[in-house]
Amino acid sequence: MELVDVLEKLGIPVATAAVFGLFIWRQNKWIQEELQKEMRESFQRLEKITIDLINAQKNHSVDLKSMQSSYKSIVDIIRKLSGNGLKK
Repeated sequence: MELVDVLEKLGIPVATAAVFGLFIWRQNKWIQEELQKEMRESFQRLEKITIDLINAQKNHSVDLKSMQSSYKSIVDIIRKLSGNGLKK
């Protein structure tokens, strides 16, 4: 059957509805397969970035604590070595 035969047999409104139905079906299929796959991949990338940022923040906190203790040690040594009023 050719397109003209289908239009003569079913009519333009029915053929138009069938074409729109096909369009909606294909669009939903694309959304369910391709778009959701891309969204999952994007979510996994964002999740990895978030985890890496949390780990970096924890490492920074540990480094900062060790630097603070080193600073306090240096201050104590300088206080003990100097006799010009820095002792408390």
